[in-house]
This record gives sequence, structure tokens and C-alpha cells, in this order.
Amino acid sequence: MPITYLMEERKPEKMYQEINEEDTEIKKWNQAIIPKAILLFPLIAFILTFLKINTDKSIIDLLGFVSIGFLLIFGGIFLNYLISKGSDGKICSHK
Repeated sequence: MPITYLMEERKPEKMYQEINEEDTEIKKWNQAIIPKAILLFPLIAFILTFLKINTDKSIIDLLGFVSIGFLLIFGGIFLNYLISKGSDGKICSHK
């Protein structure tokens, strides 16, 4: 087989296009690793420090502690919603 035939068959542009088309889902996921790590770092740091400081506590205690916090926050948001709404559904304004 002549060398020119092999060169024409595998042009660099065609090879570059094939490489770019392969594994686009993996490439997209890998490009988002740093933002994912930045978002998960505070949660991981909190869990590790909670378990390190409270050596007698378990994961169930941690989940209970976090869920109580979420309930308090969402309860406050719900109360604020109820207080800010008037009986006619409009936002109350103080006179």
C-alpha cells in the first residue's frame, strides 16, 4: 500500500474531529468536577469535623442534628410567609 493512500485516509482534521466526538458525556462531566468539589467541600468538612469532635456520636446523630436545623429554618420561612400574607392573599403593609 502506498504511503500517500494512508495519509489521505487519516487526515489530521478528520482525526481531530473523531477525537472531539468521542466520549463527550465523560468530557462534560469531567469539566464540572471542580465546581462539584467546591460545592461539596463545606458539607464534607462539616461532617468530618462533627465526627472528629464528637467521637461518641454516630451518623444517625449527625443526621438528626442537621434535620432539626433544617426544620427550624423551614419553619421560620413558613411563619414568615404566613405573617407576610394578609387574609386576602396580598402582602400586608403596615399603616
